[in-house]
Amino acid sequence: MFTVRKQFRFEMAHQLLSSYTSECNETIHGHSYILEVFISSNRLDENDMVIDFGQIKDLMSGYIEQWDHALVMSACADSDYLKVLKDNNKKLITIPNNPTSEYLSMIMYNAIKDLFTIISDIKLVKIRLHESESSWSEYGE
Repeated sequence: MFTVRKQFRFEMAHQLLSSYTSECNETIHGHSYILEVFISSNRLDENDMVIDFGQIKDLMSGYIEQWDHALVMSACADSDYLKVLKDNNKKLITIPNNPTSEYLSMIMYNAIKDLFTIISDIKLVKIRLHESESSWSEYGE
């Protein structure tokens, strides 16, 4: 099996509902995220590639743009607080649960895997979401 990896960098903020480190749930804070996608195939295409890295970039560009410079909050946060944030932020994304790296990895994987179904014989194996230089989570099949 052949596997290729492509990474994407974007800035994003969040506030956790709860966490071990109180700073993460007491304040909105941001990270320089790196999203890595791992794509595999049992065979190479006519160009001797799993998929061209440029094609991965093209497929992912709109998806990355929606997260870049966004504020991600849980829909379970206080509704008055969310209203104020929505009124004052152009890119507020609410998700069903705590916006941890692990939960975001699952959301992103499930959305991204459909982007690659248009190409036969390749599969998104997993994604890795770096919240910082030393901390990341993975989600995949």
